[in-house]
Amino acid sequence: MTSQQQPEQQRLLGVFAHPDDETIGAGGLLALAVAAGVDVSVVTCTRGERGDVVPPDLAHLRTDRDGLAREREGELSSALAELGVHRHLYLDQVPALEGRRPARFRDSGMRWLRPGLAGPAEDTGSEAFTAVDLDVAALLLAVVIRHVRPTVVLTEEPGGGYGHPDHVRAHEVTTRAVELAGLEDPEVLPGLAPWRVPTVLWVAQEQDHVRAATAELRDTLAGHAPLHSPEGAVLTVPDAVEELPSIAVPATQVTASFDVRPVAERLVAALRRHRTQAQAVAPVDGQRLVGYFALSNDVLAPLLDRVYVRTAPGDDATDLLAALSAVTPAVPGGATGAAADDAPGATVHRLPPPTAGFTPEQAATLVRSTGSSSTAHVGRPGVDRGDDERPERPRASRLAPSGGATGAVVAVLAGIVMATLGTVVHRYAVEGWPVGVVLGLAGVLSAAIAARAIAGSGGLLLTVLAVVLMTQAMAFLRPGGDVLVTNETVSYVWLFGAPLVSLAAAFLPRRWFSDGRLR
Repeated sequence: MTSQQQPEQQRLLGVFAHPDDETIGAGGLLALAVAAGVDVSVVTCTRGERGDVVPPDLAHLRTDRDGLAREREGELSSALAELGVHRHLYLDQVPALEGRRPARFRDSGMRWLRPGLAGPAEDTGSEAFTAVDLDVAALLLAVVIRHVRPTVVLTEEPGGGYGHPDHVRAHEVTTRAVELAGLEDPEVLPGLAPWRVPTVLWVAQEQDHVRAATAELRDTLAGHAPLHSPEGAVLTVPDAVEELPSIAVPATQVTASFDVRPVAERLVAALRRHRTQAQAVAPVDGQRLVGYFALSNDVLAPLLDRVYVRTAPGDDATDLLAALSAVTPAVPGGATGAAADDAPGATVHRLPPPTAGFTPEQAATLVRSTGSSSTAHVGRPGVDRGDDERPERPRASRLAPSGGATGAVVAVLAGIVMATLGTVVHRYAVEGWPVGVVLGLAGVLSAAIAARAIAGSGGLLLTVLAVVLMTQAMAFLRPGGDVLVTNETVSYVWLFGAPLVSLAAAFLPRRWFSDGRLR
């Protein structure tokens, strides 16, 4: 579905605890949203410093938390690029409340209470995400919400997926941030217009589907040689799935589900990017799964063929579901959806750190910055992301007319025609009123606006140049001067005002034009 077909541009903001949560829990939904033309941003609360490390060649990172954080930053950057996510930010990068919180939010850690259920670690530090005051973390996220102005916020369900303390906290922070962002109180985030999030979604799975997909994976692999971890351990599929984590709910609690097959390749590729966490990632053309993977516990799990969503109580996801249905039909409970062509990927860019001085107009512009913007890449500074990186568009190329040769011709002709007509009529007056120069200036402004709308910033530049050249040329058509442009004040107003007025179109809101629209 194109932006012209949608009544309103959908904007999805995902909030997750660690790198890899966005892919394992919601990668299919994020990729489908991008393919449907939804503007997708992701906020990650920590860098996963206390996560396990699977590959033996990175074993040294098991005792180097800062080194693991840097490694996982790079993995997340690459995974988001595979999914096509447009922008990303770590929550502690929001430049606010510095005196009330640590400079970096660190992974809180966890311990297993029983299979499938995690609990708090015994050595959680003062910089841990769970140790940060709830309202402080929520205010930081509320700043992002008021900037991005999402129509949908996606986060963990109340139980944190499987009970990880950071996942639970991500849910709590997001819930509180949505509330704070919508407050009309001028003392809450002054300088930022309130934004009421229409829809909050929770990551989900459907219980029967998880059990059936796990059984199918076990049957699929039964006739093959055993899979092994990099350190030689046999990877196993559970014989039975009895106690499921809290992310898995009965079908009656599921709002809708979508077939992820249109984006399955992207999902598998994104999961492979999380090399420190995931192993044995492989695609499968199954009935209930599109692949499988294992974490550091050496237990194989299915990549489900469907992605499920739950709406927070009282919320309605109708608009987002309609947008995603352009790629794969949305159905309650999980009937099979039709496949669709995948959308091209996008380079992931860092969401510019929000500040309390942004105006609503700047926030609206920020919302529409896409993968072709000039913001900095996510990832470790100075580290090459590999040959498969989609390079940032060079600055000079942004001046090329977006409408191609036709757009360039239209922009030039618009400038020539309106400059010519304005030069002819600019001295016309009605009872002393300078009607001609007003009409002339209005004409060149309309030509500049039309050129920018049709051919972007490059088209606007061509129109301005055409106006300058045409007005100056017509001022000296005859030896000894020209009867059209005289030494009168009105002629000077026209000669200098026409280029300036046409250039004024560059300062109109980007969201009105093709150079500010999601492509």
